[in-house]
Amino acid sequence: MSYESIKDLLETVRYYHTVNIEQSFHRGDQTYISVKCLKNTRTLELTYIDSKAIVLYESIEDAALAIYEAINTPETSQTS
Repeated sequence: MSYESIKDLLETVRYYHTVNIEQSFHRGDQTYISVKCLKNTRTLELTYIDSKAIVLYESIEDAALAIYEAINTPETSQTS
């Protein structure tokens, strides 16, 4: 998914900040990140599904870049 497409989706999520809308982003066939706008704010909350880590963003551009990099960066496998 392109950076511009992600940014457009985040703008829509943030526009409807008075209701609960959540957008999911996939890496491969797995949901990797979910994002919502905290109700009645302009803050985007990204939740990384595997780690349950939550990161807050005030900037659509910063959030879009974080999502873009997370879903488009190849996973590295580590062997021991």
